[in-house]
Amino acid sequence: MKKHLLLIILTISAGHLFAQYDINQLYTRLQKGEGREVTTELAPLLRDSLFQDSELLMLLGDAYKSQFDHKKALEIYRRVLKIDSSNMRAMESASDMYSALGESGSARRLLESLSALDSANIRIMIKLAQTCQSMQENRAAVNLYRRIMKKGESGYNTVKSLADCYWVMGVRDSAEVYYKVADFINGKSLVTKLNLSQIAYIKKDMSSAKIYASRGSDLDSTYLPLRKQLGMVEFRLDEYKSAVKHFDYLLSKGDSTALKFAGSCNFFLGEFNKSIPLLRAALKRDSTDTETLFYLGSSLSHNGEPEEAIEIFGQILKMIQPDSSLVYKLHNQLGMAYSDMNKLQESYENFSIAYKLNPSDSKLLFQMAMVRGGFKDKSSLQEAKSLLERYIESLLPKGTLLTAEEIVLRERAKMYIERIKEELFMNE
Repeated sequence: MKKHLLLIILTISAGHLFAQYDINQLYTRLQKGEGREVTTELAPLLRDSLFQDSELLMLLGDAYKSQFDHKKALEIYRRVLKIDSSNMRAMESASDMYSALGESGSARRLLESLSALDSANIRIMIKLAQTCQSMQENRAAVNLYRRIMKKGESGYNTVKSLADCYWVMGVRDSAEVYYKVADFINGKSLVTKLNLSQIAYIKKDMSSAKIYASRGSDLDSTYLPLRKQLGMVEFRLDEYKSAVKHFDYLLSKGDSTALKFAGSCNFFLGEFNKSIPLLRAALKRDSTDTETLFYLGSSLSHNGEPEEAIEIFGQILKMIQPDSSLVYKLHNQLGMAYSDMNKLQESYENFSIAYKLNPSDSKLLFQMAMVRGGFKDKSSLQEAKSLLERYIESLLPKGTLLTAEEIVLRERAKMYIERIKEELFMNE
């Protein structure tokens, strides 16, 4: 009897407490930013285990949510679900809190249950797709985004998210298609332009890569990922003067990953006094980067420091796996460095190795001839003359399409041949 009487008293008490509050007025206060005050006023409800007014509990959960107290809000939404397991608003709110707390699996299960109860609810489908995406369940997310689009929801965020999923999955063609659609919907999107540029870069379509990166950079020149992408594209296009400006900007903003490329650009521009300190700094970040070592060695060689250059090239040869293209470049640089030191035999041997690895580089014939002629003995002079004649012959198929350097070297080769003929004649 006493037990029943206590239950009646508690129920009446809860009803009396509820009667004190106007829910509409409380939600108005929430919208005005009075969430802390509302939670303080309603907190006593939680101490009443028999209180079961879902509407007022939901309001209290929303008040905690407005204060970013996700754990407390989740506790209350779960209490509502114990009272009414089919309360869709509580399910959705609880899933939001699970997501905020990083419990994506729990969020997904609630959203799947919600979607089963209301399969036409696009908002729930979008949340479910986003949750799957955050869990790296990209195939499931793709299927959901495509269903959402079929229902007529083809806004920027949906299309871009679908493209993101394809991009992560490595399905570049589909990613490119949807990024283009997203970029059309929102022409001011920097991210879509960055991703389209990266896809074109991977596909070696440098022209398109530059167009997208330039468009994005024109919209916001302070967006570092686009400045870096544009710099990388221009570097691959051998547009070093333009590229170095982007890498210098990145360095000014504290991005040390730009050291290597800023140094490399300065190497190609002949600014060796700039390239050397930049490349040295880059090697402090990664001392095993053979490409950085190569450009540093080459810079030192061109800057009149062949001893250190030779040491660096030797270091690279010990580090790299057999790669004929890189080994050819190294031996070419070693040939030039030894030549600067007047070590003619070592220079000639390295040029010879480079030529065997890449016989299409006819300039090596000219370089070998210059070194060989330095020995001055009859046999060496004859070999130098033969190498120069071979160099001139190698240029014939190009006709009038010679580069400025090739024209200069061709005329020098003719002049040196005449000098060698005179020396051979005088020594007979």
